[in-house]
Amino acid sequence: MSNFKGMVSAGALALAIVVGLGNAQAATSPKYEAALERYYAMTYGHQIEQLGIDELSEKFREGAMSKPEAKACPALGKAIDEFSKNEFRKAITDYFHSPELKAQILAAMRKQLTEADLNAYLAFVDTPAGKQYLQHSQASNVEVEKAMTEMTDKMDESPAFKAMMTDMVTKLVPVMMTCPRDKK
Repeated sequence: MSNFKGMVSAGALALAIVVGLGNAQAATSPKYEAALERYYAMTYGHQIEQLGIDELSEKFREGAMSKPEAKACPALGKAIDEFSKNEFRKAITDYFHSPELKAQILAAMRKQLTEADLNAYLAFVDTPAGKQYLQHSQASNVEVEKAMTEMTDKMDESPAFKAMMTDMVTKLVPVMMTCPRDKK
């Protein structure tokens, strides 16, 4: 009887795992994993490789240097420069190229992509039209990201953003004035 209970428990666990996975690949084959790796390299892996680490480091440095404390203290400014070039740059490089991030991305893709999905996509990108599509898509992504960054940097100048800020002040400040103040 004990073996029967063990088999039922194991079967219930297996069923719970399969049901919990939903559309995910319940058990992945080496062929599936190879296809997933190739898909990753062409999509998210490619995007990670295109990240402008130097640009991110510079944006961090500029943000830190814009603080009054950094402007008032040359030694702090020098320390910020060194930190952004070394520790910050290394930290973001290590993060974006970490096995943990890649594993998370692959796990998310496993939930959505079947082996048939991957094979269809990979068969398409192996055709002349697919190769051209992939090249144009990857180049477009770089350009779109640049445009979005530029627009984000200019966002506070836009009439819509200015209107939103005015709305925020008129709606939130009166409420803030009614809130109890912390007495320290």
